[in-house]
Amino acid sequence: MNQSNVFLAWVIIFCLGMGSPVRAQTGTSELVVTPDTSVASAFMVAPGYLVTAYHAVRDRQTIYLAPSRDAVFTVGRVVGFSEDFDVALIRSDLEGASIPIGHWATYPTGAETYVIGFPKIGNLVSDERITAGIFNGYQDFGGREDWFQLSAEIHRGNSGSPVIGPDGSVYGVISHKLDAEQVIRAYGDFPQNVNFALKSSRLIEFLDLYGVEYDVSAFNPSLSMRPMEIYQQYEQSIFLLLATSGS
Repeated sequence: MNQSNVFLAWVIIFCLGMGSPVRAQTGTSELVVTPDTSVASAFMVAPGYLVTAYHAVRDRQTIYLAPSRDAVFTVGRVVGFSEDFDVALIRSDLEGASIPIGHWATYPTGAETYVIGFPKIGNLVSDERITAGIFNGYQDFGGREDWFQLSAEIHRGNSGSPVIGPDGSVYGVISHKLDAEQVIRAYGDFPQNVNFALKSSRLIEFLDLYGVEYDVSAFNPSLSMRPMEIYQQYEQSIFLLLATSGS
């Protein structure tokens, strides 16, 4: 069973980066996209290499990356992907510090989670945002446990955002969320902040497959960074991604 069928068999979900192929307009305070460009987030794992969600770049011809809405965009290219894990590897000349990846087996349930990315509301793309929550627990999709649930708030455009633990390491990649409107129609209940990310163990497998040299560390329970410290340390390591079907 492919990934999308597995998801639909267990929960009603939607991918956060879809729904916007792209023409961009810039103003003094907003970035507006039209339905020919997808919006997502990406983060640096090694010099010149970034990770994002595969569904955000699938079947796209041109990828643009920038550290903020108002910065100059740089072209990137997909050099590897896994449709099964919904993750893609991008090569770019962008500069930034690499974010270390944490060993998943050491990350405890209930640990704090911080998500940094570029959420999109309607056709408006926000500048970089950080949200906080916790690692709620494991999620079984059709017998697979490649994803986990977290409560940090996310929106469209957060696909590909890193899930950062309180020790400053990446423990997940934002992939999808529960579709609240469909759940209301189907069950009469309104779920809040039911979000899912790919485990860092699967990210490590993916990066090893493509020979990417990254920093890795075990979870350090004695290191508890504040949200503002995490944001200040990594705001230049996380990028806005626009992917278009046109040239």
